[in-house]
Amino acid sequence: MKNYLIRAAGRFFKKLRKLLIVPGERWIKRMGIRYGSDDIPVLVFQVGKVGSSTVYYSLINAGIRCEHVHRISPENIKRIADDRRQRGLPVKDERLGLALNGRLKRANEKVRIITMVREPVGRNISAFFQNLADCYGKVPLHLIPVEEAIRRFFDEYPHHIVLEWFEAELERVTGVSLYDQPFPHQKQWMIIHEGRFEILVLRVEAPDNIKSEAIKTFLNLPSIDLVRANVGDVKVYARLYEEFRTRISLPEEYLNTMLESKYARHFYSVDEIAGIRASYSDGGGSNNAGVAGVRGHECA
Repeated sequence: MKNYLIRAAGRFFKKLRKLLIVPGERWIKRMGIRYGSDDIPVLVFQVGKVGSSTVYYSLINAGIRCEHVHRISPENIKRIADDRRQRGLPVKDERLGLALNGRLKRANEKVRIITMVREPVGRNISAFFQNLADCYGKVPLHLIPVEEAIRRFFDEYPHHIVLEWFEAELERVTGVSLYDQPFPHQKQWMIIHEGRFEILVLRVEAPDNIKSEAIKTFLNLPSIDLVRANVGDVKVYARLYEEFRTRISLPEEYLNTMLESKYARHFYSVDEIAGIRASYSDGGGSNNAGVAGVRGHECA
């Protein structure tokens, strides 16, 4: 009986913390970001599933004050929230992004942003699985047939998000267009200084030593160790994820949409794009599922 009461009390205080204490801590944090006088933290700000969690937790481990966010633009946040409400899905907590938007609008100090790039096909597959349970029901992930996952990837996933994110978010929030300057494909990273914004643009495909060098240079650090985080291969859906990647055959139309986009052509060389295409092509890239379009729902 005593052990039961102890466990029950533990569960009660865990729920109490989740309902009251954690939201209160988050509220204080958001108010500090929006109205505080401290310097704006380093922002790890990019579309999802491009390796940003690794960078964020590496900075945290190095003692760097930073925030990790995918959306700051109120217009984009509202558009995605409206789409989720329409489909009966819970709206994601975007208050950190909105707090940052308010602070950025009224602040004049220097803002340092790390943003990342990933080839769009692999990024979309990873993001599809990241959002699988949220967007496509509560069926246990290991019970989803791979054929069903492939069909839903083509028919329902919003493939356009990665192609449009820099205009919809980074450019709208900062006024800086990454497309105005050529990207050094061989170096795989660059630093942009424009107005009060300093932006590190880093390709996720770069080796870890290059990523570390880029971050050290940008933040003037003596060293930094990268900490792996949010890796699809070790998640609950790892088996389905691996089978999906093995069995999917991407239509030429889809590869053209992704790899001939402004995004892909800017951040990857012609030879790199050819290599990416070859890695996904399979006998001409046909798939019986077809492609219903690239817009889909706003679940990413």
